[in-house]
Amino acid sequence: MSWVWGTSTPPPVSSAVFSVSGSIVISAPPEKVWKTLLDFDSYKKWNPFVRSQIILNNPNSAPLSVGNRIKLYPVHLPPTLDDANVGLLQTSSVLAEVTVLDHNNHRVAWRIAGMLPRWMLDAERWQMVTVEESGGAGADVKCKYESYEVFKGVLAYVVRWYVGKELTMGVNAMAEGLKRRAEQN
Repeated sequence: MSWVWGTSTPPPVSSAVFSVSGSIVISAPPEKVWKTLLDFDSYKKWNPFVRSQIILNNPNSAPLSVGNRIKLYPVHLPPTLDDANVGLLQTSSVLAEVTVLDHNNHRVAWRIAGMLPRWMLDAERWQMVTVEESGGAGADVKCKYESYEVFKGVLAYVVRWYVGKELTMGVNAMAEGLKRRAEQN
């Protein structure tokens, strides 16, 4: 049986037109990194790529859950924390639906929603936090943050040509911002 997009496992890169990815080792417990990653209200303070995420169909800002629609806005390409000096063509927004939320294994995924038919453009982003190193009692715990997004459909070629490099820069800038934020005492 072939793999199906939008399921509880990450899509293989081979199923896509292109993908962007980034990872970083963070000197903090995975629970702290996970909490920071899901604290959408704090994104303005540390995330130069996705400056804000809003849960649209959850007005009480209750915890994120599968099926929630989220608006990612503004998305800065290239990434920057400087909201005041970003040009009109350097920002965009994305509507996505949460497809996976696994608190036990620190995995979250969302898929673009409601924009175009999936044969034209489809994208799914996965973010994971795993224990990288644990030196035992009293030692620092390190974890690894990984993020990747796969794109398919006829317009994925246009996206890759137009902003592919900037998307890679954004994923890496978000990883670096998450590291700085999570490593703060």
